[in-house]
Amino acid sequence: MSKKGLVPADKKLGKALVRAAQKYEAQIKSSSDGLVNVVSGLGTQKAKRSHNQFQYGFLNDFQQLDAAYQTSWLARAIVDYPAEDMTREWRTLKCDDADVIRAEEDRLNLPAMVSEATSWARLYGGAGILMLTNQDLTKPLKPEKIKKGDLYRLLVIDRFDMTAMDLNQTNILAANYLQPEFYTISAGAQQIHWTHFARFAGAKLPRRQRAQTQGWGDSELRKCLDDVMDIVASKDGIAELMQEANVDIIKRVGLSDELASDQDEAITARYALFSMMKSSINLALLDDEETYDRKTLDLSGVAPVLDLLMTWIAGAAGIPVTRLFGESAKGLGNTGEGDDTNYHNQLSSKRLTQIDPGLRQLDEVLVRSATGQWINDFNYVWNPFKQPDLVQIAQANKAKAETDILYKDAAIVTTSQIQRRLQAEELYQFDDDKIAALEEDEDLTMFNDPPNDGDKDE
Repeated sequence: MSKKGLVPADKKLGKALVRAAQKYEAQIKSSSDGLVNVVSGLGTQKAKRSHNQFQYGFLNDFQQLDAAYQTSWLARAIVDYPAEDMTREWRTLKCDDADVIRAEEDRLNLPAMVSEATSWARLYGGAGILMLTNQDLTKPLKPEKIKKGDLYRLLVIDRFDMTAMDLNQTNILAANYLQPEFYTISAGAQQIHWTHFARFAGAKLPRRQRAQTQGWGDSELRKCLDDVMDIVASKDGIAELMQEANVDIIKRVGLSDELASDQDEAITARYALFSMMKSSINLALLDDEETYDRKTLDLSGVAPVLDLLMTWIAGAAGIPVTRLFGESAKGLGNTGEGDDTNYHNQLSSKRLTQIDPGLRQLDEVLVRSATGQWINDFNYVWNPFKQPDLVQIAQANKAKAETDILYKDAAIVTTSQIQRRLQAEELYQFDDDKIAALEEDEDLTMFNDPPNDGDKDE
């Protein structure tokens, strides 16, 4: 020891020990902020899992997405099922000219166009609906100048057929921030201003990655591709095993000696004939020194593995197993309603973030093309994902009728108000003039405060 007794006499050894301790502490701090076990290596650089890390995926590989969508029914279902479910029941318009606007939607085939755009947005990360009007496509679209009938066609184009030009990455105050100023369509030369497109984006991406996708979102299928390939490969492997589920075994005395004496061709021909006879005429001929046996491959553990992969891919896609694979819910008393509720809640959120923004852009032009002007009270609500059956409708109408009777007997509502509600819900059709006359005849003093005793004495 030194005179102070604080460090070893060998200063070089002491410094080496100090450096080793500091290096070890640095490794511990950089590898884990939780449980650490030096002996087992848990939480240190010795642990294998400490080297796990995620890598960025390639966001613009549309060839792989195309191939998966074309060849795999599972990949196609992951893309199309939610898009179809979100748009199948469509929406209910809430305005005075709802019938006129609905007729315009039918003329332009709008529900099918939005469904297709949503599918391509889920597959590629984005799609646009080009609104063809009488305005110049190279200049900004001016919705306020749209006249009745000006919107004559809608055209769905996926993001990889829309080449971006003059991407705005600096002006955050502009409406097209992280979007291009113009697009050109594949195999075309005309520039189209971005305002003529209603954009439908895919899955959300951070702003830094949206710059790579020209302002579009991410593919909903891309994050599932590895899982899709795993389950397809597993299915193919099981199919291969089924081809070898039964194996014929023949024991032959002196087989090793015959093979050693170059009689392998004769032996192969012998058992090829045996296999052909067994297959064609269901007859097996054996020598008196040969013994025939059949072994069956044990596939009992295959089904649970496949079920696990099905559950995994359903979670990755965000689609219940009952919807994705078309199988009934498992478990005693399980009707699958809970899975459907979670799925529909998820689709409601996607409607809000992936469909509504683009649909609002379309409505700015659609409403004016249908009516000749913008309607200030225009609004809409999405219809339920699942329509009730006749029994449920009858029960709901009965409950409403009983409620109306109670409110009317309690002088809370009038008959005309009930008729107005029934007419608005399109349950019954009433003559507006008769309802107006009824409103005039009704005693509206029923809503006044009842007179007190002092008023009666006077």
